[in-house]
Amino acid sequence: MRTPIRPEFVSRSPWLTVCMLLLLPAVLFAQVDPARLDAVKEFKRYWKKFKEEAQQVEAVMTLKGNECVPAAEELLKLLKHPSAVVQQVAFDVLETYREPATYQAWYEALPKEKDQAQAAVLIKVLGRAKIMEALPAIEEVASSSKASSAVRFEAARALANLGTPGKVGLIPQLLGDSDPTVRLAAVDAAGALKLTDASEALTKLLGDDEWQVQSAAISALSVLRPQPAVQPLIDLMRKSGRLRVECADALFKITGMDFGVDPDRWQEQWSKLMTIPGWRIPTDEELAKKAESRKKYDAFYGKKEQTNAFVGIPTTSTNVLFIIDVSGSMDDLVVEVEKFQGYADRKRFTIVQTELLNTIESLTPDTNFNIVAFATDLDIWKKNGLVAANVVNRESAKSFVRRLKPIGGSEAQDLAASGLGGAANLAAGKTNTIKALLYPFHVDPDKPPKAVAAGADKQALDSPLDTVYFLSDGRPSVGKIIDVNEILREVRKYNEVYRIVIHAIAIGDFQKAFLKNLAEENGGVFVDLGR
Repeated sequence: MRTPIRPEFVSRSPWLTVCMLLLLPAVLFAQVDPARLDAVKEFKRYWKKFKEEAQQVEAVMTLKGNECVPAAEELLKLLKHPSAVVQQVAFDVLETYREPATYQAWYEALPKEKDQAQAAVLIKVLGRAKIMEALPAIEEVASSSKASSAVRFEAARALANLGTPGKVGLIPQLLGDSDPTVRLAAVDAAGALKLTDASEALTKLLGDDEWQVQSAAISALSVLRPQPAVQPLIDLMRKSGRLRVECADALFKITGMDFGVDPDRWQEQWSKLMTIPGWRIPTDEELAKKAESRKKYDAFYGKKEQTNAFVGIPTTSTNVLFIIDVSGSMDDLVVEVEKFQGYADRKRFTIVQTELLNTIESLTPDTNFNIVAFATDLDIWKKNGLVAANVVNRESAKSFVRRLKPIGGSEAQDLAASGLGGAANLAAGKTNTIKALLYPFHVDPDKPPKAVAAGADKQALDSPLDTVYFLSDGRPSVGKIIDVNEILREVRKYNEVYRIVIHAIAIGDFQKAFLKNLAEENGGVFVDLGR
């Protein structure tokens, strides 16, 4: 005798009702580890009692290692939770569920799903869990004329995660999509899957209206290495901005030649090579040998190119944000005296302040920039965003930087030691790293936007900012997220569409791995100024 369907099942969405009808026999008769079913039972029993986000996250994590259909169903519900953190943890746990049987009812019902938002979420889960059996359903749904941009976006990412281009030519189709976020996801997929047949379409996207799509196309072409992309890359290099560097890097990876960001030299040499019968681009092995001897900065940026630079990290970007730590520890003295000669004193902040003032003075006239100082909270120079580096704004910026000082530094600590804790304001001098790092993405972690389970934020493509210099000396000590791995994950999540290069600079005794990973994961350079 089968257990009757409980009334609350009927009130679910039509898709979930169908799923439950499909899943009931499996739940009732399949051999499932009783301990896993008990874990789900306990989760459901106590879930509503947890009101704090931290408790909810901990509760969701109890379902990790308890893969079964009922657990997957509970996690699916949480993908609509109002908290982005709870949503993310639910995704993370689902990603560890890799048995096709866990998801069978999901992908079998997917082509009939009318809720496009729900379909996008399911595709995202199936792709992240690498359920290859779901591929036909994903392609069918994404190829439909009724597919939303979120569905198409997640389908492109799913194919990349599955490691297959599929059987219906979906990626080439999405490269010409009307939605730029979908084109972006498709370009990434084409590069990840090394779709040589997509080279022509990727080359055309070098002329896309969105610089983020152009950047992704450059990256993909540097992997595929098609010879016909060389001339368009040289032409694109003639435009100002960060893409000049990316074009130079791609050209090196395609041709094995090295002329930095000088398009005239590239053009001269390329025109000569095109007259040589039988000339070909180097093989991967030949290129690897050339790369070993490449001088990184001269090749990447060009000796003759006028560039902006901060603490030795140059960039051809003309849309730059400087994020500088002014927490209390920046008032400490550096230890390696020999590395820091010529400054007014040996305080960490004095060194950073001096370097930033020099950088502001040297900004090229076509640069747009802004400055954010951070401790417990943010101190933003221009709250309306980037401004031109003209003579007036440069003087205003230098005045702002000169007024900055570490919050809760040695003077404040002396006040606190004297019993004047209120005047010391030590609480304002902590290190709110997550708030500083999410500022470029227009996100305040204390007032996060409404969580969206799938798809991409189209407003990200409206941001001209493409390069950030982030300097800090301390481990995160306050804010919505303190764990450095979680901070890195948040940055990765937002930067998937924003495509901001983040250079990271460390000073002091702080463990450098976090800042090094921050730079490497976001296309930037890491510099350790010293202790």
